Amino acid sequence: MTNTQEHATWGELLHSAVHTPGKLLAAYTAFHNYSFGNALLALEQCISRKIEPGPLNSYKGWLQLKRQVRKGEKGLCLCMPVTYKKRATDKAAPETTEGSEEIQDEVRQRFVFRNYWFVLAQTEGEAPYEQPIPDFDLEEALQRLGITRTPFDEMNGNIQGFATGRGIAVSPIAAIPHKTTFHELAHCVLHHTTNERLVDSEATPINLREVEAEAVALICCESLNLDGAEYARGYIQDWLKGQKEIPNHCASRIFSAANTILKAGSPGAGRH
Repeated sequence: MTNTQEHATWGELLHSAVHTPGKLLAAYTAFHNYSFGNALLALEQCISRKIEPGPLNSYKGWLQLKRQVRKGEKGLCLCMPVTYKKRATDKAAPETTEGSEEIQDEVRQRFVFRNYWFVLAQTEGEAPYEQPIPDFDLEEALQRLGITRTPFDEMNGNIQGFATGRGIAVSPIAAIPHKTTFHELAHCVLHHTTNERLVDSEATPINLREVEAEAVALICCESLNLDGAEYARGYIQDWLKGQKEIPNHCASRIFSAANTILKAGSPGAGRH
């Protein structure tokens, strides 16, 4: 990773968000067109540099919107994909014979960190700019993700919901129905579910799979300013006692799943 950052890993960014109420809402409000990892990364830099968070764009992007980045402003560092070609070689057959197919270079992708982005507060111009927060429709998200609601038939009153394959069910007496729905959605999106029923209750063992799903529910609830975030935060913090952070690879999966769900329910909303 190039460039100095407030947090070096996605795990640390998620850990900070879990322990700081309101940070996810602030990140989504200001940077909802970007992935959650990048949104939190941008927010951390704005806070540390005392820059007002707001709409984010590249230098050329602001020029197209008739706004100029102020002289001396330093860009924010975000993670971006870079596509490149890996030279294909065939040591066993260095010469191409007639009628054989030519060996093609392999196209690969890697992620790098670059200081290419600026927030609205770092620009000036006559043209005003506002970025509306997209609406979210839960039923549309379910339809786009190919996930269906199934009847809730569990007799145990402590069970809040369950997920099976691409189906979810939420108890009619669930304490926070939308949070449970996001939790079960996360199980499906994260491919935790199989043909075997995966149920969630207060007695469910606290393990990495459950923490991933609850972290996604936390991100969705807080980003959409819905209640339930504090309950989810407490659940995750309890699991994290004595541990510095959620493992980096799990944090990456959590951010990706939350992006997928929120994008599916936000018509026309793009993610970078």
